[in-house]
Amino acid sequence: MTQETVLSGDAEMYTKPVLAIYDPIALGIVCPVAWRCSRRVMLNHYDRNVRDRHLDLGPGSGYFLDRCNFPSPRPSVTLVDLNELVLSTVADRIARYSPTTLVRDVLHPLDLGERRFNSIAVQNVLHCLPGTLEEKAVVFDHLLPYAEPGARIFGTTVIGDSPDQPALTRWMMRSYNKAGSFQNLHDRVETLDAELRKRFSASRVWMKGSMAFFEIDV
Repeated sequence: MTQETVLSGDAEMYTKPVLAIYDPIALGIVCPVAWRCSRRVMLNHYDRNVRDRHLDLGPGSGYFLDRCNFPSPRPSVTLVDLNELVLSTVADRIARYSPTTLVRDVLHPLDLGERRFNSIAVQNVLHCLPGTLEEKAVVFDHLLPYAEPGARIFGTTVIGDSPDQPALTRWMMRSYNKAGSFQNLHDRVETLDAELRKRFSASRVWMKGSMAFFEIDV
């Protein structure tokens, strides 16, 4: 394992058994019950923003890439993750698109060469990264060199620090943080909004349950 592939956040937790149950458990049960946001709502968000030269950071199980409606039948798709098993699993799932896979750490410069994209997804990534939300926002700095003018950067993240969370949500949030799956107990939607406004002239942030959605026009 090279320095480039050292795992951070929860990347090392994505094993074959975890990936096998991710769709029915994490997306099918935990998201609607604990975070009060269904995968259908997230998929609609993905559909509205995805374009035909697409970069996906931390693609998870590949659920959204597999189910989304690309605007063309032969999109160019690039996958970035620290976990090679994630990359190979998602690449197999969306083999019809012949995706490119790259092992990278999103908290460091991505070194993507001359590649440029008109959509970039940061879907369910930020709540897994270490550090404060101000520190995690460096991800957006690392994306900018590879976003074409007019590109759309979009995604979701679970917000750990928000008022009026139900008891189940609070318990699940603490449990996920204790296990190391999440590192978001102090993440606030106001901080996310502020960090995006520092970097972009056109950004939108809103909440659905405990899930923050964002869209950025580059």
